[in-house]
Amino acid sequence: MSGFWNIDLELDRILSDLPLFFRYSLNPNEHWVFTQTSFLLVLSFFLVGYAFFKSTSRWKLAYLIGFSLFFYYKSSGPFLALFILVILCDFLFAKWIDRHEGIKRKVLMLVSVSFSLSFLLYFKYTDFIIENLNAVFLTSFSKQNLFLPIGISFYTFQSLSYILDVYRKELAPSKDLLSYGFYMSFFPHLVAGPIVRAKDFLPQITNPIPFTTILLRESIFRITVGLIKKLIIADYFGKYVNELEKMPEGHSGFEHFVGMYSQAFQIYFDFSAYSDIAIGIALVLGYRLKENFNNPYFASNITSFWRRWHISLSLWLRDYIYIPLGGNRKGKFLMYVFLLTTMLIGGFWHGPYWTMILWGLGHGILLALHKMLSSKDAKTSLWSRGLGTLVTFHCVTFLWIFFNANDLDVALLSFRKIFLEMNFNEFTFFWRARPEIILLSILAFFIVFIPMEIKQKVINPILCLPLYLWPIILLVVLQAILQLRDSTVVPFLYGGF
Repeated sequence: MSGFWNIDLELDRILSDLPLFFRYSLNPNEHWVFTQTSFLLVLSFFLVGYAFFKSTSRWKLAYLIGFSLFFYYKSSGPFLALFILVILCDFLFAKWIDRHEGIKRKVLMLVSVSFSLSFLLYFKYTDFIIENLNAVFLTSFSKQNLFLPIGISFYTFQSLSYILDVYRKELAPSKDLLSYGFYMSFFPHLVAGPIVRAKDFLPQITNPIPFTTILLRESIFRITVGLIKKLIIADYFGKYVNELEKMPEGHSGFEHFVGMYSQAFQIYFDFSAYSDIAIGIALVLGYRLKENFNNPYFASNITSFWRRWHISLSLWLRDYIYIPLGGNRKGKFLMYVFLLTTMLIGGFWHGPYWTMILWGLGHGILLALHKMLSSKDAKTSLWSRGLGTLVTFHCVTFLWIFFNANDLDVALLSFRKIFLEMNFNEFTFFWRARPEIILLSILAFFIVFIPMEIKQKVINPILCLPLYLWPIILLVVLQAILQLRDSTVVPFLYGGF
């Protein structure tokens, strides 16, 4: 009965939303997410209308842009105006940059980049700057407690890549505002990525993917897997992680030890779930987004991890920060400095906290150490790769403690509990109290450490199932989710970045 009760609750929310179609309360916990029944219901109606347009119709683009802007409005309310302003200004700046050479071209690029970054810096980092000014200079400036427009970190990086590609003459500016607006506002990737490059996405506007039953199967599969990852695995780990966060000093070293793995699995399954659902929805609409994850916890070293984890961000940091700084072209010492600088910026991009900066610094140090110690001629055995995978996984997992803690004291408390107060004798007590966490952790370990080749051998026969079975599979999965999930809608973790 709990499944039907959850459906009733969602329908009540839908009915209460309909009369308020164009009204919004700035509550960051109530923005639209892919896992809400209200979103899925509205999306189904949208897709019915979408099916009537020809694949290359300009009206189809306008229809999709309209829905994407409404989706963003449901996430950030009046900050939709800011998003539209950024789109309009970047569209014009790109055209102006393309018409000039020399110093004028560079000045226009710098003005455009500064314009886009100014909003991100203001909304995301004002309180961080005020807090540290007060701490250093003993001032008493008041925090602003600004609302962070959803997805601003992602669409800012997306607009910057467009401007910089035009400036470098790697991309011609978009010929019309409709195409550029579509690239920027395409709702599947708008809130939490992947960070889409214009040179990869704009060509698809005039050449969308033909709709086939193979594409439909892949789309339903990606969406279904994403829903399972988010609503059954990530959110369940999230409950336990939230318990630790509320009263970290009241939990034992063993509970923090289990929590360390829980948050590692929560972050991966939550974020990869968003990417899976985004890719699945985009396929239904006739567009393909690039993969954002490639079995990252199976990486045998930290460099490989960053080639597999949040791939769109890793490539962005490489192409627009690391390589422009000098990359590996200016000697080994400066290469290490550039790596640390790039990862510090990556950490700070994730959030205005010292814990995020330390998380980025930690990854920068690990990357520098790997480059320092690795040899191109070194041959690795199966055992050394397995050991490297375990070491890399645990280095990443330890650093997630900084990532997940907004307060440095909480992160240090967790480290102290794990390394100094650990007692494996508590396993029996924990197993009796929370067996589902242990069982889910075993399942998660099994999933993340299976080689991609084996996963693909399992996935391929599923994708070949007859089309008439897919609605049944989807209904069974949705019913299982309704039975197992909590009635509370939990936003995606990266939606807050």
